[in-house]
Amino acid sequence: RGSHARAPPRKEHPSMASPPLYPLAISLVLAGLLHLSILAPGSPTLGEAVDPPANSSSTGVGANESVSRGVPPNFTAGGKLVELKPPVVVIGAELRIGTLIIIALAERQERVIAVSREATTPDSMIIKLAYGVHYVHGNLNHPATYARYFKGAKAVIFASQARSVFDQDRESIRFTNGDTPKNVEFRGVRSAARAAIMAKVPNFILVSMYLVTRTSSNEYKFINKFKRAMYWKRRAELDLIRHCRASDSITKYTIVRAGGSTGEKGFGLEKVVIRQGDYLRGSLPLEDLASVTVASLFTNTTKNTVFECVTGEEGSALGFERLEQGNDGSPIDCPDEDRSLVAEQ
Repeated sequence: RGSHARAPPRKEHPSMASPPLYPLAISLVLAGLLHLSILAPGSPTLGEAVDPPANSSSTGVGANESVSRGVPPNFTAGGKLVELKPPVVVIGAELRIGTLIIIALAERQERVIAVSREATTPDSMIIKLAYGVHYVHGNLNHPATYARYFKGAKAVIFASQARSVFDQDRESIRFTNGDTPKNVEFRGVRSAARAAIMAKVPNFILVSMYLVTRTSSNEYKFINKFKRAMYWKRRAELDLIRHCRASDSITKYTIVRAGGSTGEKGFGLEKVVIRQGDYLRGSLPLEDLASVTVASLFTNTTKNTVFECVTGEEGSALGFERLEQGNDGSPIDCPDEDRSLVAEQ
């Protein structure tokens, strides 16, 4: 009022923004209708949870006991024997990157269980209709709200981040919904990783960020000003690696460090440069980050690896087959701060 100018609206940080409802809604519904049209009558849709008949199982185990063990049960639907595929559990379904990963998996005909911190969103309803994805409302720091879905899963993909808004005028990040990097990106990862290892999930993929070891870089210093975001991302990486390397663990880790995320349309995997050593600079569309993350699940050479990815020139991209396995993400010229952090693990 009076001479006071209204403050400009705060803009949502691009890596946290939800995907636009249109034309995403139209494309997903059309994809779902096409998918439903090619299924045999009476058969379940992709990822659809169909309850097996009571006391029936091809293995001689009761249906309830089979489900409690996490074994995908065999049963009949529409007169046909149906075996549910082991699911991929995606944590972070409330974010744009989580949504894109879910779509990429569903397009590969994978069965997906999506863990979201928001009970219902327009996007989740659309994707559920189009692909039959099963959504679960979970609290990242209370594994009991989602860990039972890890039994029998082929992988867990952790793509959640502390929700925030970016004020371009003040060049600052404000975390929302009570989120902090420590609670979400460290404690959340630790809780999910421990639950996955206990459930003997074969693969755990963490979507992280590049330059988390470059403590003297300008990018690290800027982002780390806000609740020590980079520090907690690196702590989460090292904690995941340590737990997966334990003698009683069969879980293999893959850590995908993305360049600066953008909302532009993806350029395709042939334009993605993949390196190790945490020295890359650049950006990466979220669509391409989702594609890289999903592709890493189906590539043996990405197991027990940490790598970075950005958009590059065609022909300069490095394939997964040349990745060094068993690394902890430390660069050759590891700064003292990161070296001491690694030594603590």
